Amino acid sequence: MKPVVPEPVRESPVLQEWLIDLPPTSSAGGLARIHTRTCLTVLGWDGSIGAATEITDRLVRNALVHGCLRAGHVMDIRLRLALTEKRQLIIDVSDSHPAFPDFGAAVRGLRGRGLWEVHRLGGSVSWFLPHHANGKTVRALLNPIPSE
Repeated sequence: MKPVVPEPVRESPVLQEWLIDLPPTSSAGGLARIHTRTCLTVLGWDGSIGAATEITDRLVRNALVHGCLRAGHVMDIRLRLALTEKRQLIIDVSDSHPAFPDFGAAVRGLRGRGLWEVHRLGGSVSWFLPHHANGKTVRALLNPIPSE
């Protein structure tokens, strides 16, 4: 099955990025929350740090349940946080399972609530097969809060 992008997701060039490999255990979500909150606070990101932290947690937990465990072998979950020139936040979560059946239904909340919540919290969600690794990457793109 080919990756499906429900809407165009465009981001500007990346200025800074952080990578962390998380263990494929129940502690991954909590570690991802701590890492995300710390990185975005230090940066002074203009968006909702709470929403970004919740989105990261949901993506990591989905990767654990639907990616690592389903793939039949245990590999770390890779979390990438990237800040673009336009202050957009890219949250990439990679796991070892190269398929994402019914992606569109998942984003609409017809297959669980995780990606639907990501979308509800303001994330533009897509997925792709990375050229440099096995498995897949699920991406959420968040815009900063507009200045008044």
